[in-house]
Amino acid sequence: MREERIINYYTLLELLPTATDAEIKKAWHEQVQVWHPDRFGHAPALHKKAETRTQLLNQAYQTLSDSAARASYDAKTQPTASQKPAARPAPTANPSSGTYSSTPPRAQQNAQASHGPRGPQSLIMLLSQQNQPKAMVPAIHLYVDPREHQPYDFHGFVRIAGTMRETLPVKGYAIAEVPELLCIKRISVEDLYTVFSNPSYNRLPFLQELEQVLAFPSRFLVVEGTLQHRKAGGRLNQYHKIGLIDFLDSLTARYGIQVIYADTRDEAEERIANLAALHYAYYFAEQQGLGRCLKEEDV
Repeated sequence: MREERIINYYTLLELLPTATDAEIKKAWHEQVQVWHPDRFGHAPALHKKAETRTQLLNQAYQTLSDSAARASYDAKTQPTASQKPAARPAPTANPSSGTYSSTPPRAQQNAQASHGPRGPQSLIMLLSQQNQPKAMVPAIHLYVDPREHQPYDFHGFVRIAGTMRETLPVKGYAIAEVPELLCIKRISVEDLYTVFSNPSYNRLPFLQELEQVLAFPSRFLVVEGTLQHRKAGGRLNQYHKIGLIDFLDSLTARYGIQVIYADTRDEAEERIANLAALHYAYYFAEQQGLGRCLKEEDV
């Protein structure tokens, strides 16, 4: 008979086994806010997933907040609960299933973990027309297209609750709660040079992909890496610089896509997180009947 698998409540709440009662309560409250089923009324599959997740979160809190129940639970799970610090759930086998998952670990993650939290460290507060606090915008999930090469995981961003693998019209990112709201495509500087310098082969597929973003009211192209124009000396270098700028400007003119420049991978990841969180905040405010009323520093 197969032994029943015990859920790791510490991993579920993203805590260490040494977490205090206050830390457990805080983590439970934050996770329940993120996964409240009412937030997913527009998507039946996500709504069902949120109901299941909320039940597990409540079970975890009830067990770990009771000293006797926690001691009994720790005795059963001690070999697994103490092996390593709590991590986000592992990726699922089916990348398009929509199951909540973090992206595969990369070497950069260890360096990022030492940096601690990244980006704004508070959720966005909605204000009434009288400038009074009304509601907190929940953290969001991001869809990541399975074709995205070395996708971001968004660890450390308070306003991003996690990622889900989901096929999108373009290789990029969208908000899971409202996928039709915006589309963010990332391109490395190296890939951009390849597209720009080889119009007869590489440019057409790239432009055909951008055609797909026209259906989104908000669309962005994030260029990751520093643009270097010193491909040749003298006049040829100047031609290359002007040509590349003209190419990027033409993308904005033709597709209405805003180009965002980020010198580093971390900066590009932060820009995508902020763009998605703020777009959802304005959408959420309008759904609450508050118009576009955010804190002054977030406007």
